[in-house]
Amino acid sequence: MAVQLPDDMIVEILCRLPVKVVMRLKVVSEAWHRLISNVCAPLFSAAAAAHPSGFLFLCSFQIIGGLGYFAAYASYPDVHDCVGQTDGFVDSYACMLPFMLSSDHYFDCCNGLLLFVRREQREALPHYYFVCNTTTRQCVAIPNPRPRTAPFAAAIAYDPAKSPHYKVVRFIYLEEKTSCPVKLDIFSSDTGKWVRRGVMLSTELPHAAADADEYGCIRRSIYLDGMIYKLSFVVNYLIRFDLNAPSDVAIELPHKNAADRHGFIGMSRGSLYYSNQDESGLMISIWLLEDRCKRDPFWKLTHNISVDSLTSKYPDVRNSGFHFHTYAIHPASDIIFLGNPTMVISYDLKSNKSEEVFTLSSGLQISSGQHFVHLYSPCYAVLSNFDNNCG
Repeated sequence: MAVQLPDDMIVEILCRLPVKVVMRLKVVSEAWHRLISNVCAPLFSAAAAAHPSGFLFLCSFQIIGGLGYFAAYASYPDVHDCVGQTDGFVDSYACMLPFMLSSDHYFDCCNGLLLFVRREQREALPHYYFVCNTTTRQCVAIPNPRPRTAPFAAAIAYDPAKSPHYKVVRFIYLEEKTSCPVKLDIFSSDTGKWVRRGVMLSTELPHAAADADEYGCIRRSIYLDGMIYKLSFVVNYLIRFDLNAPSDVAIELPHKNAADRHGFIGMSRGSLYYSNQDESGLMISIWLLEDRCKRDPFWKLTHNISVDSLTSKYPDVRNSGFHFHTYAIHPASDIIFLGNPTMVISYDLKSNKSEEVFTLSSGLQISSGQHFVHLYSPCYAVLSNFDNNCG
């Protein structure tokens, strides 16, 4: 009589096999399908997240009357010129969407899952939000929240090391001055439903602007341990949104007189970092957010990088008038990625050595680089359909 192995032993065996082989084994039985989808695929995805395979970003170019934009991808760690013809990667998700992709649709990326927001209001396409997984060649339409309202700024929250499920989060900035200036609509792929809650900041933000959206945030989001971090658009704060409890916090940033108005946030090895240039623009500083899950986190300066030492190695950058800023942080090493509108380099914080990652062809520029460049890694999670599939 055949011996039935326990599930944990089957998982241990399967995870030693090549990913593509394991994913094909889901057809063996319902039990194997469940184990591979709910256990093996997240484990594979978590391992892949530590080794990014490329950069997603927007390119701009001059056209008559202004600028044109297109989505671009540059593989990593390969070093090459990037002209926007990206070995089919952009086409791999663009062809799955039920509308013509434009620069305004791509919105967020988290551990291999891409979020798109459709802003057109045509009844023929009833959905606003779409989640794509290029690895599994899936595109899922997210049910609209009720009541149906226009699409807002959004982020995707997904950590395969913690859960096989993801969340789509809408940030609704209210026009009226209230004690709760932001509301969150949170969709869970586990339940297939939206929930809404208000945001009660532990720190009252200064009313530094007269416009209605003074609590609005930079588009870029960082998801870490059930919390989304965003830089406030106007005032000098990092906002921590807790997706599981109403304990949101406004954290004052360490540079009040930085050369760059907003700076950069990124995640590496379970920690959150902030980077900005000093007032002179001669030094790039990096801070670690200590006690980030507590009510009163604080910043610890970890590195200073001389801008002059960087530009001396890249004379074309010095002559162009562009400056290096932090564009990304490696999720599992001491490497950060510095860039300007025409190129991206890797910089090892331990050895202080840098290497060119890619340079754009003449006439192209990275659009709003610090806030629109995302590291990409493959995701092996199979997405569930809800009330409709867009593929």
